[in-house]
Order: sequence, then C-alpha cells, then structure tokens
Amino acid sequence: MRIIYIYLFSVLVYNSFGQEREETNLKEVNQERLKQRTILDDTTKIIYGMGTTSYISKEDFLLSDTIFYTLDSTLNNIYDISIPEKQNFLYQNLGNLGSPINSLFYKTPNTFSLQSGLSSLKKYIQSISTLKFYNTKSPFIDLGIYFGGLGRSKVDFEFARNINEYWNLTLAINRISSDKQIGAIRNKGDKNIKSSSIRFNIFHESKNKKLSHYTDFLSFNHNILGTGGVDLIVDSLPLDFFLYKDFEVRLSDIDNNYKNLKLESYTNYKLAKSLFLYNQTKYENEVYNYDDLNLTLNIDFYDNYLNNISTQDSFKVKSFINRVGVKGTSKVINYDVYTNLGYYKYHVNGLENNLTDIYVGGLFKYKRPKFNVISNFEIKKSSDYRLQVNFKSKIFEASYLSALFEPKIFEKIFEGNHYSWNNNFRSSFINKLSGKFNYRNRYLSFSPSINLYTINNYIYYVGDNHMQADRVINFNQFIIDLKLKLFNKLINFDNKLRYSTSSKSAERVLNFPKYHLHSKLYYSDIWFKNTIPIQLGTIISYRSEFYGDAYNPVTQNFYVQNEFLLDSYLRFDIFFTMQVNNLRIFLKMNHFNQFDSYDGYFVTPYYPAQKKALDLGIRWYFFN
Repeated sequence: MRIIYIYLFSVLVYNSFGQEREETNLKEVNQERLKQRTILDDTTKIIYGMGTTSYISKEDFLLSDTIFYTLDSTLNNIYDISIPEKQNFLYQNLGNLGSPINSLFYKTPNTFSLQSGLSSLKKYIQSISTLKFYNTKSPFIDLGIYFGGLGRSKVDFEFARNINEYWNLTLAINRISSDKQIGAIRNKGDKNIKSSSIRFNIFHESKNKKLSHYTDFLSFNHNILGTGGVDLIVDSLPLDFFLYKDFEVRLSDIDNNYKNLKLESYTNYKLAKSLFLYNQTKYENEVYNYDDLNLTLNIDFYDNYLNNISTQDSFKVKSFINRVGVKGTSKVINYDVYTNLGYYKYHVNGLENNLTDIYVGGLFKYKRPKFNVISNFEIKKSSDYRLQVNFKSKIFEASYLSALFEPKIFEKIFEGNHYSWNNNFRSSFINKLSGKFNYRNRYLSFSPSINLYTINNYIYYVGDNHMQADRVINFNQFIIDLKLKLFNKLINFDNKLRYSTSSKSAERVLNFPKYHLHSKLYYSDIWFKNTIPIQLGTIISYRSEFYGDAYNPVTQNFYVQNEFLLDSYLRFDIFFTMQVNNLRIFLKMNHFNQFDSYDGYFVTPYYPAQKKALDLGIRWYFFN
C-alpha cells in the first residue's frame, strides 16, 4: 500500500511541475519543426475529450426530453466512497464499507409496484444501475479506484462506446472488498464484505428518430461474512473504550448472501409527430440466503430455533413486470398514460406462491419558462392508489403525495429456522406535504424547507415479526440548507441542519435523531498558473442520541428496538483533492477527531462506527 501511495504522489508531482517544462519547450519544438518544414501530424492533437462525450439521464429519456448533458469534471464530493458518505450520513450501516444500510429517517416507497421487502442492500443496486445513456465520439472510460485504510477497497469501471451514431454500448464493473473491522482473526485478509456486479446496456435511436430503445442487464452478488456485532451487555453502556478488532463478537462462521439479476428492456415508437407508443419490460430475480452451519457455536445468539444443528434459510422472489403506454409531447405539456402488469413468484424455505399486481396510471408534465408541474396518478383494482404532484420554480418548490401502499412480500410471509409469520396487514396510508424556498446570489445560497408526514397503519419490523401501528403517526422535518462563498469563492461553507419531531403515537415505533447536521468547510483554488484545481477542507457530521434501528443478520433487515441507546456524536473528516487534466485524486482522513485509539461510537446497535482511517482514491476519464 505504501508503494502505491508513493507512486501516485510521484506521478502527480511530475505532471504538476512538468507543465512549466512542457510550455517552455513547446516554442522550441515548434520552431525546430518550422525550420525543418515538416508536416504536422494531426494524430498528436487532442481531438476527443469532455466536449465529445455526453449523456441523457434515464429519467429525462422516459419523460421524452432530449437534453444531453456534459460529464461532471468537478472535484465536489469525489472523496465520498460509501453510501452513508454520499448521502451526508443520513443512513446508518454496520461500520464498514459495503455493509447493509438503513435510513435514519422515514422514507416513502419509491415505486407503486409491489416490493419484495429485501431492502438493506437495494441502495447499492440503485447506485450502480444504469442512470445514463451515453453519446460518445470515441471510446470513453470512467475509472474510479479507491484504497481505503484497514483493508477496505472499491473499484468502479465504466466503458461506453458508440458503434455508430445510432447505437451505444456501455459496460460497467463494480467491486467492494472490506476486511472485518471488529473481531478479526487475522490482521489482513479476514473478509467481512465481498461484493461484485456487472452491468451492460445498449442504447439505440434510429436515423429517422422514430424508434428508440434500451436494454439494461445487471448481475449483483453481495456476500457478508457477518459478525453479529460486538458481544456486550446493554446495561454496561456507554463503553469506556473500544477494542475494534479485539472485540469479542456475537456470531462466527455465518454467511449472508444476496444476489440480484435484473433485465430491463424499453422500446419507444413514434406514431405521429408528437405521439409515441412504448413497451417496458422488467425481469428481476432476488435470492437471499443465510447460512449458519455451526449453529451450536452461536446458539446463545438466537432466541428460538427449530433445528439446533444448522440454519439454511432462503427467500427468493422472481418478478416480471410489463408496462404498455402512450405518451406525447408539445411545447408546454408532456403526458404518459399506461397500464402496468406485474407477476411475482416467491419461494420461502420450500413454500411457493404467486401474486399479481395490476394498475393503470397517468403522468403529466406542464412546462413553462419560469416553472413546471408534474402530476402522477396510479390506481389498483384493490383501491390502493398513489397521487403525487410536484411544482418547481426558480425560487419555490412544493410537492404533495397521498397514497395507499400495499404490504411488501417480506412483511406478509416468512418461514425459517428461527422466525415464521403469515400476516394479513392493511395497506399503509401516507400523506406528505413538502415545501422549499430558494434564494441565491453570488455569495449566498439559502434554502429552508419543510416535510410534513401523516402515516396510518404503519408497518414496522421488530426482529421476530412485523407489527402494524393502530394509531395515526405524524412526523415532521424542518431543514435549513445554507451555503456561503467567501473571498471570491476561495472559502466555501456548506451546511444542512435537520430538526425532526413526531407525535406521541410514534414513540417506540418510529425512532430517529432529533438533530442532524452536515457541514463542509473547504478552500478551493487553482494552482500552478491556473492549471490544477484543488480543494482542501473538513466535513463535520453531528447526530443527536436516539434508539437507532438494529440489524438482524438472519433476515438481513433492520428492526425497531428501544433498549440500545446510540449516543450523540460529532465526527470530523478532513480531505484534500486535486485535478491534473482528466485525473482527479483525493486523500481523506475519516474520523480525524478520534484522537484516542480506544475512542469510538456506535453507528448501529452492537456495531461500532468506522475508526480513524486514511483513504486514497483516483477518478480518471479516458477518451481515446
């Protein structure tokens, strides 16, 4: 690892100071070429770059928009490699890169279709799924390599190429590898997380613009060699010191595995000038397994069991969803009217059943120069529905959601060695009203916002089964987003403060931190004769105390608990990042304020947060 650090630093120093030598030598070279009257070789010119590669977002494409964007070459947030970091620590994990995650706050479902309920790793799939369709004039590679301290690493590789001006191919490979941060037997190589995925998509638009199509394939395999967290008595909290790798853990030799295979195909055909017919087909195969083949070693961890020799639980859900719709565009309106048919087949330790999910819907987007309005309504035969309206202008945003969401498959049924349930829950009612005010000038960005939730028949997991609240829950969130740019943007100060509150009916049912702060103070400039952008700063994260959701490795899901109090914490990270041509590199010290090696805090009950560690990473664009 030291050799890699020294090598990368040497390359950066050479490239940086080499700029001056290159400029001084350039005139001499050109004069010599003129004297010799040689012909300039055009192949030495930089033809391809940021201006020759663009993309359209999947969301815009499905809304019939045609705007292509250029690549992001800024230094902002490239040092955030884990999902909690990318999401401003609004998610908890198990204290390691690639571990299962859970939102600290209530989240509304992001789809009206029936869901499996296996959600602790879905965020990883969302982060690597195809969200962009490229248009490249040359082969394009986006390479991210991250070397984390304490045996953590991550690789993101994306290759895109136009076969011709009508066809584009994209291939992406992602990999995460993390050693155990607690209870490790060996100093190196005692794996906790092994995750890999491969993604491939094809994007096509015909010459006459009548036909457009994409096919997207994803294979995701996530393996967790779990620990069950540290072995401690809750009554002994708070701990005087943290042992990390020397901690005794609650589980040994257990294996969690989650696989997801997804195939999506979309075809859009132009019937008339502003009228389109489309078909969208999605196939998904989710497989979850929990294996404890030496159950006698871990018998104290389980409250109950049928087989006291071994556990081999599994949960499988296959889904086939087909949507047929008609959509159109005009100068002021985009519309989409569709029918959605879903077929689901699930297996739970030998039990098998089928479900169907049918609904119709319509989406309308009203576009004006100063604002736009998007409304979406969907309804099922069971009377479950979703109505969402979004208004957005330069200075004000508002949204309203009213919906009845049916229970997820995992909430309905499960059968395993340790837990078993067959629930008949009512659909959950959700009412959400949001508003946001935006004020911006050259030096200041101020955006206060509010989210108001009303939830009825709320379904929550308690570890050995699910429960449905019999009272209406009110949950409110007030957010202040303040950004300052000082001294001609040399000093930047970004802040987001959340204050959350709820009705008494949410006590012991919906737990969350009352205060949450995420701040970033950094210096931004361009060094070496305006050729190398840099950023240097610190990230401050604060979360007040609360009874955070715990993690159950048997079911691979988080559950509500009211015994283990997660103390409040204030965390400092420091970072330095720079850019040389198309290469961006960063150094980041996580949890810099952990001055005592035995200091720490819990990010999830029984799971200590990541201890102090130095991360190094690069992000490199290749265009030829």
